[in-house]
Amino acid sequence: MSTSIPDHRLSRRALLGAGAAIGGTAIAGPWPMAFAQTSGPQAGLRIAALGWACAQTILALGVVPLVIPEIERYGRLVVEPPVPPSVQEVGLRSEPNLELLQSFAPDIIVIDPSIAAAVPRLKLIAPVETFTIFRPGGHPLDTARRSTLELAKRLGVQPACEAYFARFDVAMAGYREQLRGRGGKPLYLVSEIARNRALVFGPNSLYQEVLDQCGLRNAWTGQSGPWGHTSVGLEVLAAVPDARLVLMTSRVADVEALLKASPVLQTLPSLRSHRLTVLGNQFFYGGVPAAERFARLLAERLPRESHEQG
Repeated sequence: MSTSIPDHRLSRRALLGAGAAIGGTAIAGPWPMAFAQTSGPQAGLRIAALGWACAQTILALGVVPLVIPEIERYGRLVVEPPVPPSVQEVGLRSEPNLELLQSFAPDIIVIDPSIAAAVPRLKLIAPVETFTIFRPGGHPLDTARRSTLELAKRLGVQPACEAYFARFDVAMAGYREQLRGRGGKPLYLVSEIARNRALVFGPNSLYQEVLDQCGLRNAWTGQSGPWGHTSVGLEVLAAVPDARLVLMTSRVADVEALLKASPVLQTLPSLRSHRLTVLGNQFFYGGVPAAERFARLLAERLPRESHEQG
């Protein structure tokens, strides 16, 4: 991209140092970035997370909130970090149950901007912090890092945040190495294929920054909306004939059935040449944890270029 963004990549010395420093805190678990936190939030702060992006980030810092909305759907669509069994359901992301929320007596409520209109009512329950990732003209991953650090300071877990960032940078360096030499073909990053249309991710998406860091190219260079994606006709995905299609969802249970059901899909050069990579679900409104998951799954799947379908 032509605009400049901060480069958080570690030098070789810092990389080795960070790897050594966090080696003692890593724990085995279903989420590769999991770590054991040595100190909790300020004085046992009771935290309510009313959005998935803020909840994902709070969990990534090793903090367990009291409540999260739509926990079952979070598990399917956001996936990581997993929600501990102690966390309670608090209604919908768009409409949290305020009476139930008040009964938990939180010390602080953290929200995503999507429910900013509810702030006056939420403030009657507890102080409110808004966790922001997407800003006009901004770079989502860099904004997410800054917002995560600000939130960590507010929650009193800045050391945990710094350790998490070190782990993230080490992980990204590893994915970059795994993907070295795999940037030959541009990638169409696609989700939500339905009725001959697809959601495609562009230059202002969270994923673009991951592609840039990993030396990969985005096949979609057109305009995209404020959250980094836009809806296009499937025929548009033929504009770059040598591109690879990256399907970023697990909700298509049978990819072969999808391909057979859509005559337009069958005409795409990427699919006629079997250049298809299917990733697990991606939370494209997420922050640092979402970027790490995307990069990790790319590193796991894209190296299989010699196979017909990755």
